[in-house]
Amino acid sequence: MNQTYILCVILIMALTGFLPRVIPMAIIRKHPIPHWFKVWLNFVPPAIFGALVFPDIFLTEGRLNLSLHNIPLLTTLLITPLVLKTKSLGVAVLAGGGVFALLEHFL
Repeated sequence: MNQTYILCVILIMALTGFLPRVIPMAIIRKHPIPHWFKVWLNFVPPAIFGALVFPDIFLTEGRLNLSLHNIPLLTTLLITPLVLKTKSLGVAVLAGGGVFALLEHFL
């Protein structure tokens, strides 16, 4: 591989990362965004987060695991009330990591 090839690959990757973000913004900036669309957009981050986290919590080796030996599920169940009360990402991460480590050690 020569430097020209590597430079072309980098430029193509940059364009494929940049254009999908710029083109919609260029089209939308002239038109107001409808209220229903803004409301709909509020559901996108939780949906993506759920899709990323769900398999790690509920699946073990590709199978649904709702047993008491599922440490990620137990950690989630124990930490959820604390997170709902504090609404703090820092508390969630620290408490979740601590509870997970304790469960991993003692179970």
